[in-house]
Amino acid sequence: MLESVKKEWKKLLIILAVYSVWWIAVLFSLISLQGIDATIKQFGSVLHLYSEVIHSIVKGTLVYYILIFKLAIPLIRTGKRKKILMQYLLLILFITFYEYIWDFKTGDPSSAAKANISLGAFFVYALGLDLIMAVISIFIATWIESNDALKREEELEKQKLNAELSAIKYQINPHFLFNSLSFIYTKTVRTNPEAAHAVHLLSEIMSYALEEWEDLGRVPLPLEISHMKKVIEMNQIRFNNKLNIDYKENIEQCGILVLNNTYVPTLVFITLVENAFKHGDLNDEKNKVTVKLQVAGDNIRFSVSNKKKKSPKEPSNGIGLTNVQKRLQLMYGSKHSFIIQEDQDHYLTEININLNKL
Repeated sequence: MLESVKKEWKKLLIILAVYSVWWIAVLFSLISLQGIDATIKQFGSVLHLYSEVIHSIVKGTLVYYILIFKLAIPLIRTGKRKKILMQYLLLILFITFYEYIWDFKTGDPSSAAKANISLGAFFVYALGLDLIMAVISIFIATWIESNDALKREEELEKQKLNAELSAIKYQINPHFLFNSLSFIYTKTVRTNPEAAHAVHLLSEIMSYALEEWEDLGRVPLPLEISHMKKVIEMNQIRFNNKLNIDYKENIEQCGILVLNNTYVPTLVFITLVENAFKHGDLNDEKNKVTVKLQVAGDNIRFSVSNKKKKSPKEPSNGIGLTNVQKRLQLMYGSKHSFIIQEDQDHYLTEININLNKL
């Protein structure tokens, strides 16, 4: 929350700095062209000159912040033209009427009257300037979003390369490994079907983990869910089906299309499940490891909760969860949240993806 507020303030301060420099340049240009006395006379007095400049800087900063970050960037990201263009129009009309009230009612009406500006001409002039601001904001937002997209793509590529390097570093010749698993499966399928099935599951999970998925290391959501279930089944077999695990899946009819067209970073769900197997108490019937998947409309929620082990914890540096957090941020940005909650006895991780969020 605090980090988000800092980011918004940083955006405001950048716009304030740029707009202040612009207005100072305009003011110096006026003074150099017509002299300081004529400039002061144009605004009515020194006080009115200062107040008009400060007012214009503050107003321009707020307007550009809203136009760029609250309207233009969401327009580019979501493509919801009708809704956002209506918001654009309403904001421009509001600004135009505000400028009328400031210039003719509360500001310095005498300066406007002296200039013999009719009400109609004022509205045309003000509306034209506001439309220009809207167009400028779209150009700036396009530039910002293009840069952000390039940075995200570069970061995802780095993440993919790091994952590949890690896989190369830790894997024993995969062909040898898969051939060995195939040999074990063949030898055990008749004498011990359950063991053979476990070997088959392990082979599929490892193949999935080592596969090169796309350029950005992402996979269709149903594929990640399928292999996450295999991980759960594999662990159940390891412990003779005695683990207390509760898997709940709720996919509404309207969410099926979203489910089938959504991509996630490889192994994000599996990492959360493995984390519960590693650190959770798997033998408490009253506090089962609970894995929940819910898809409703454009919202996807996946959570894993478990009771903590009372025995000494296995060594962990938290790299897995940090990696999940970074990859989700790069792929979904503000459209997702990754929640970690814990107390003395329980631990919860939850991924929320809102594909319809601005």
